[in-house]
Amino acid sequence: MSQAFKSVSLVSIMLLSVLSGMVIASDFAEANTVVITEPQQIVDGGSASDTQTAIVGDSQGNVHIIWARNNLHLYYSMLASNGEILIDATQITNPGIHKIWHPDVVADDDDNIHIVWTDKSGTHKIMYTALSPYKIQPFNGQTSTDGAITGIDDTIISQRAQDRDWPSIDVDSQGNIHIAWEDEYDELEKFFNQPQVYYSMIQPDFVTQDVITLFDDTLLTPIIGHKGHPDIVVDANDQVQIAWDDTRGGKVELVFVIDTSGSMYSEWADVCTVIYGGSFSDGSSFEGIKPLLEVANMTVYETIYGLDGGFGLPSAADSGDCAGYNQNAGPRSTPLGDGDDSGGIRTLSTTVYNGNPYSGSSGEDWGPGTNWACLSWRDANDNVPGSPLAGGANHKWNPNATKIVLPVSDEGPKDGDPSQQADDINSISEAHDSCVRAGVIP
Repeated sequence: MSQAFKSVSLVSIMLLSVLSGMVIASDFAEANTVVITEPQQIVDGGSASDTQTAIVGDSQGNVHIIWARNNLHLYYSMLASNGEILIDATQITNPGIHKIWHPDVVADDDDNIHIVWTDKSGTHKIMYTALSPYKIQPFNGQTSTDGAITGIDDTIISQRAQDRDWPSIDVDSQGNIHIAWEDEYDELEKFFNQPQVYYSMIQPDFVTQDVITLFDDTLLTPIIGHKGHPDIVVDANDQVQIAWDDTRGGKVELVFVIDTSGSMYSEWADVCTVIYGGSFSDGSSFEGIKPLLEVANMTVYETIYGLDGGFGLPSAADSGDCAGYNQNAGPRSTPLGDGDDSGGIRTLSTTVYNGNPYSGSSGEDWGPGTNWACLSWRDANDNVPGSPLAGGANHKWNPNATKIVLPVSDEGPKDGDPSQQADDINSISEAHDSCVRAGVIP
């Protein structure tokens, strides 16, 4: 099995998020009882694309708005509470090539404006700047300049290998700045480059126009799983509170559809290692997805289907890290669930191609096999669960888990090589459409 497949398999798991619901009870109100002013256009960017707006108010009742223009630069505007423009649209990022994403803003007790954003040009950077707009009073409603209103110039908070994004910012009663963001930096290669939450604390120095780092990049979530979109707030006691998305407590169901031809011996062994743990064919070891995610309070349901080409499963299905998992049977009649979380290794003798049952003789029909798996959740008639093989053997998905199907083969998707034939392309297109419609991740 290639290293790419091992990585993709694990990354597929980590890209899941926990489903949650929120109910808010409230009374309805007429619009004119809660809307004080009519909508007001802040800026006319013309042909430019102005997006990703963030806003904050200060102690004098004025409002500070930032946004990205064409994702190339950050712009700033200051308005009075009645909508009067005090400072018109002003570029506040330095000259150069930038890729601006997800800015956030906060005002301190002295009405300095602190801003963070992600710059995705080159190695991703978490950036910071501070504005002191009141130093240019009186306001004339015109565009200012970056140099005139900047208190601290653009500063890199974090720039290391891998990607980072979604910074959030707040300020404490001492004027210190607290920043949280998601970051794929993985120096020890423990988290498979899945985003974790990082934190930094800085002290702005408006005299030297620089920052003092009090806490440098600090990992807050040292456990496997996907963490994302942190938000940060400092309470009245200067306690820093951070919330984020987390896959802990989630459920995921994996369905593997695997080629059983003779060239797939090592891939069969490696799939079992990926899921259950053990040693790969190249001699390296791995703890296994199920054990790793159990530690992170995630549940993994798995079924490994071998495509039946009339010659049975390879011997690897009964040896090595696969030993004990071969059920010597076809698909189950009931879904996996609590206390029954493994479907083991099973045989798939009938798939679906071109809307009809299909049984090939190559053991390499992973396109139709993937199609069958997705149609088993939502079929062409929109039945949920689906029944693509009427009266036949369909996969029984757990209804509450995120669903992923993972085909594994070294041949073309229908009847093996030669690949890129019309039926290969059709089988992939059919499987893709079925999976998208069913909400199954292929």
